[in-house]
Amino acid sequence: MTLTSSITKQVKKNIPVNFRRLILNKTIKQPLRAWMFDTVKDRLNLNMVSRDEILSNREKYHVLPFGSEESVLISEPCHNSDYLPSFIESRINETVALERPFVCEVANAKLVGPAVVGFDENGSMIAETIMPTTLKKIPESLKNGLPASTLILKSLPDLGISQLDTACSLVTCWNGNYHNWLAYCLTRIEGIEYYQEQTGIKPTIIIEPNPPKWKVESLRLLGYEPEDYMQWNQSRVQVRRLVIPSFRTRLQVPQPSACQWLRQRIFSNLPAADGKKFSPKVYISRPKKAGRNIINEDALQEVLSSLGFVAYTPEYLSFSDQVRLFSQAEIVVAPHGAGLANIIFGNNLKVIELFSSYGTPAYFVLAKALGFRYGCLVSNPNLDVKKQYDQYKGMTVDVAKLRSLVEQMLEMPAAQTQAAIAQA
Repeated sequence: MTLTSSITKQVKKNIPVNFRRLILNKTIKQPLRAWMFDTVKDRLNLNMVSRDEILSNREKYHVLPFGSEESVLISEPCHNSDYLPSFIESRINETVALERPFVCEVANAKLVGPAVVGFDENGSMIAETIMPTTLKKIPESLKNGLPASTLILKSLPDLGISQLDTACSLVTCWNGNYHNWLAYCLTRIEGIEYYQEQTGIKPTIIIEPNPPKWKVESLRLLGYEPEDYMQWNQSRVQVRRLVIPSFRTRLQVPQPSACQWLRQRIFSNLPAADGKKFSPKVYISRPKKAGRNIINEDALQEVLSSLGFVAYTPEYLSFSDQVRLFSQAEIVVAPHGAGLANIIFGNNLKVIELFSSYGTPAYFVLAKALGFRYGCLVSNPNLDVKKQYDQYKGMTVDVAKLRSLVEQMLEMPAAQTQAAIAQA
């Protein structure tokens, strides 16, 4: 074994895979993307078609609204949650208004690059193909998220470009994450189906190339087999009618109705469990290689086991079994991570989230949107979310405080799903 291969092996063994990706993104990919974006944007005179522009030109974009407006009140976590990180505390008592969803159609558009970004016939970037934003200007966050090749490919002449009649992309700059796939991508399929119902036209659905098994399985549970969608293997495609369903989220808060639609559709296609049974008291164990694992997990599991909890690792479960696990759960204890996106499949659930030195409010606001009880514990009271290199460090949980919080939440009556949701 060479010295290089030996070092590589040790790095893979001791440094979490997500942390390695973070280093790669921060040191190489994001600076390159930002430089490319700034260099090319002005030369191309790049503009953006915002959601507001689409909605103010309904006839031009053939806007088809469906569903209704909603609002979500983000109430306080369980009062015995100990220290609250600033990114959660700042969201308490906030009411998030969610616009009525819609699906629209852009004529003579292009889909470009690995993130399958949509551009209209004037060369303007279509915001609703990239991220949920109402900004009229191109957001700075695109500098870090947009692949560097996109703007270069967009500027090339159209010689030999492939053609599609009617298409819709489920690919975004950030759809690789399990949480983003559920909340930002799959919830948009309802809009695609509404378009088909209203027009009689079935768009070609585009997904990323070589999708992981869990994505294929999730699409199957929504009624889509591999022959029902195409994997993106193009650099650019001309689309006569580009179908764009609106994102069903705002400020990280998903539309409750979108989550309900996703849950019901998947449940309706979920195969029999073949005798598999799961505990209603669930502890989500996070592998060390993923980072943010529990350093004193043996002590934690001993306490939780005495309260009837069973440990599960979602990475080792099929997508169907993850749905089953969370759908029958009464309470879930888990370190901060994408596996908590599965609370979408819960019913009157109680959630306890464990933080180390990093976190986001994504699962706090998701729990509140679904009307669930939520509590959290933080292993580092000096939490600094700006230190992104610390986000995959392991954590040591105060098991006495965790026991107290679990016991308190188990004594509480289950929250009603509609309690935090007010129809506008």
